[in-house]
Amino acid sequence: MAKPPTIIEPIPFPFFKNRRKDVVAVTLQAFTPAGKDAINVVDVRLFAMNKAGANVPTPKGVSMSVNRLPALHQAVTKALAKAQELGLLDGDETE
Repeated sequence: MAKPPTIIEPIPFPFFKNRRKDVVAVTLQAFTPAGKDAINVVDVRLFAMNKAGANVPTPKGVSMSVNRLPALHQAVTKALAKAQELGLLDGDETE
């Protein structure tokens, strides 16, 4: 099997902004560990507004190999189904 291409530029997918204008974003990007080849990762991270008015990444988040995306998708899909079953969702996406 051929090696997958390495992501050249980060590809962001912002998915929500809160009242403080903090943003949670999902990003596909390359990560190069010291002394190793680059690997493609998915990063789910909180970006907070700094004093200059720019959103900057915080330590609050998780990065993992893109190979784990199917398992993450499956876990989030199960969590959504359970939240719906328990009546935890009221349709308001702003919280």
